[in-house]
Amino acid sequence: MGQTTLRHPISLLFAVVSIVVCVSAFGPKTQELIDTICRRMEDYGFCNKCFSEHISTPETDMHGLAQIAIEQSLKNATATLDFAKKTLREATDQQLVDYLKTCIGGYLSILKMIEDAENVFRDKNYSAVLTDFLSSAKVLAMQCGQYSNSHGIPNPLYEDNREERILITMAAATAYSLVHGEGARH
Repeated sequence: MGQTTLRHPISLLFAVVSIVVCVSAFGPKTQELIDTICRRMEDYGFCNKCFSEHISTPETDMHGLAQIAIEQSLKNATATLDFAKKTLREATDQQLVDYLKTCIGGYLSILKMIEDAENVFRDKNYSAVLTDFLSSAKVLAMQCGQYSNSHGIPNPLYEDNREERILITMAAATAYSLVHGEGARH
């Protein structure tokens, strides 16, 4: 019993130290840039967590944040496309099949635009990156946005689409900031 009571405070201390280390893993200017972008998102927590989990240097600038957003958008879009294809193979409801086919076409277009954005990002052509991500957002909304099913089948891509929408918006917001010279280097 004495050992159990000692473990609890030690676990609590470990948790507090872990939180402090994680929060201080990057500098206040980086956190300020993250906050500037994430406050514009529909889900601040998702945005902040995404950036925080993928920061490679303590003083990441807006260029680094844009790179994270682009990479995570590409990763999520690829996973969503794979999931949509798998779900399509198993689907029997015609409304769901039609929706998934349309979404798959949309995600193929989105992936092409993200890959294009990634290529022009390397050349620091932030205006082209912004254009590609704004176009991606439009495709996502038009081809994989609204879903209704008269048989009550929920949208299997709902959460993936929501996350991709946020990631696309994060990439567009960072590119916009870079186009306008905001937060390029500390």
